[in-house]
Amino acid sequence: MNTSEIKSLVTKFRREFGIRDVSTESLEDAFRKQGFTIIDFNPAVNDPDVTTVIEALGLKNMINHSSGFVYVDGNYRLVFLNEKLNAEERLVVLSHEEGHYYCGHTCSRNEVGRTVIEEREANEFSHYLLQGTVRSHVSNATSKYKKPLIIGAVIAGLAVGGGVASKEIHDRQLYEGEYYVTMHGEKYHRENCVTIQGRETRRLTKNDVENGTYEPCSVCQPDQ
Repeated sequence: MNTSEIKSLVTKFRREFGIRDVSTESLEDAFRKQGFTIIDFNPAVNDPDVTTVIEALGLKNMINHSSGFVYVDGNYRLVFLNEKLNAEERLVVLSHEEGHYYCGHTCSRNEVGRTVIEEREANEFSHYLLQGTVRSHVSNATSKYKKPLIIGAVIAGLAVGGGVASKEIHDRQLYEGEYYVTMHGEKYHRENCVTIQGRETRRLTKNDVENGTYEPCSVCQPDQ
C-alpha cells in the first residue's frame, strides 16, 4: 500500500466515524463502533477477569513486551492498552492500532503487526491521522511501542461484550459441556432431564470428568 492509498484510508476513516478533531475518546469510540472491546492491562498485576482473557488467548508474552495491540478472530475483537501510558502515548498507540485494523492487517490472521510492511503502513496511517493533533515527534514514537510486534510475538485485541467474553472463556476452561449434576447424585444430565427437575444442581466440571466421579444419565443420555 503506498502513501496515497493510506492518506485516502485516513480520509475515509474520518468520514466514516465523523472525526474532525482526533482524540483518545474519538478513537476509542470508533473502535467500539467497529465491534471492539478495549481492555486496559498492567504488565505486572491485572484484574482477575483480564488475567483470564490474557491466559486463555495466550497473550502473556505480548502483555509483557508491548504497549498496545489488537486481537481479532472469529469470536473476539479486542484492543489491549497498557494502563501506564500517558494521554499522548495512549493516543499514539490507539491511532497505530486503528491503522492496523483499517489497513486490513487482520483479514487473514489474528496476529497483527508481524511484518515490517504492516508496521510501516500502520505508522503512516497514525502519522496522517494525528498530523497537527499532537506534538510533531509523536509520529515517530509509534515504532518504539510496536517494536516487539516486528520481531514476531504472537498477538491478538474483546470480543464484543467484554465481561461476557471473559466469562465465556472462563467457562470453557472450567466446565465440561452443558451438563448438570445434583448435589448427591452419581450421574450427569442434560439441563432439561426430567430426573433433576426441581432439584438443586450445578454444572459438570472438567475435574469431575477427569476424576471419573459421574456417569451419564440413562434417561436423558447426555453423551448421545
